[in-house]
Amino acid sequence: MKMMELVAVIAGIKTALPVSMDLVSTDGKMRKTGNPYPNALKHVTISGMIGCSYENAVNNQLGREDKGLDFEAQKPSWMKTSGMPNLGTNADGSKFYLPIKVQSSGKPRYMNNGVDVTDIVKPFIAKSESPKTQDALENKVIWRTPAVESIACIRMLGAEYTIQG
Repeated sequence: MKMMELVAVIAGIKTALPVSMDLVSTDGKMRKTGNPYPNALKHVTISGMIGCSYENAVNNQLGREDKGLDFEAQKPSWMKTSGMPNLGTNADGSKFYLPIKVQSSGKPRYMNNGVDVTDIVKPFIAKSESPKTQDALENKVIWRTPAVESIACIRMLGAEYTIQG
């Protein structure tokens, strides 16, 4: 399946939907200075829900923890609505993003020319921090917005779609 065909399939989904995706991308948070493999590609599999609201997810978690349901999400300044359900774009509309509420994630592997360099680049990987907006939560809501171009494979609606160029 071509990337734009995947965009069309996702745009046609009108409800929240469980998915699993294999992502391949550069890790923009990995430090480059002194890193022998600064261009290593991060490979990770994530599973979760697309088509849901970050604000609702955080408020639902606040409710489960018997805390006030007063969270209001701010739209990311870099992501624009695309006019298509489930998808966002960058400012000029040249890249599509698929927001997902992550429910599980595999351990990322870093590959360089087909060789696993995870152990070598580990000291250069930035520590992740939870958003300050979720300080009141014991169990954080993990939200990601991967670029559609970084999806190598997606499993949804009982099918598996491998993305080609």
